[in-house]
Order: sequence, then structure tokens, then C-alpha cells
Amino acid sequence: MRIYALSVTLGLLMALAPVTGHALTMGQFASACEAFNGDCSKSPFLQAYVGGALDFVAMLDEETDYLDTIYCRKASDFFDVPEIIRYMLAHQNGYDDKNAMLLVIRYLEEMGGCDT
Repeated sequence: MRIYALSVTLGLLMALAPVTGHALTMGQFASACEAFNGDCSKSPFLQAYVGGALDFVAMLDEETDYLDTIYCRKASDFFDVPEIIRYMLAHQNGYDDKNAMLLVIRYLEEMGGCDT
């Protein structure tokens, strides 16, 4: 009974503790890529990370006026998660300590078709 009470108490304390989140840096993103066995653009973790960001950006673009125009092409034409992961890795120099999402935004700006 004591163990149960202790478990419940610890569970409640953990639920009430503030959660702090830290942005994934490009260095951490690249490390996760290196740790994956095979082509890291197929990593479920990295795909979920980039895919979640794309969902969020697309929702902001479609449903709000929060963002300036980042891309002009239809999202389905260039929201290619494995391609974005490869782009991020190819352009990671100078971004090691910066939020990895900056390279997702850079990809959208460069490939989004607003310059044409």
C-alpha cells in the first residue's frame, strides 16, 4: 500500500512539474541522422520532426494571417520530407547550434517558388 501511495504521489508531482522544452539544434539533428542505420532521410524520428513542422507551417499559412508569404507553390508539390531532410544536411554548415527548423524555413523560402 505504501508503494502505491508513493507512486501516486510521485505521479501527481510529476504531472504538476513544469515542462521545459528545448529546440532541436541542427547539430543534434545531424547526430540523430548519423545514429540511424541507413539513409537517415527514412528515419521515422526525423520524418516526424520535419513533417510536424510542415503541418504547422501549412496550418499557419492556410488558416491565419500570422505568417508572411514563405512559399507560393502548392504545398503538395514540394513538401517532400526526405528531400527536406537531405537539404537540411547539405546546408547544415553554420547551423550547428541553431534551431534545425531554420533550415526547414530556408528550404521553403528557396524552393517555394515566390522568386519566379
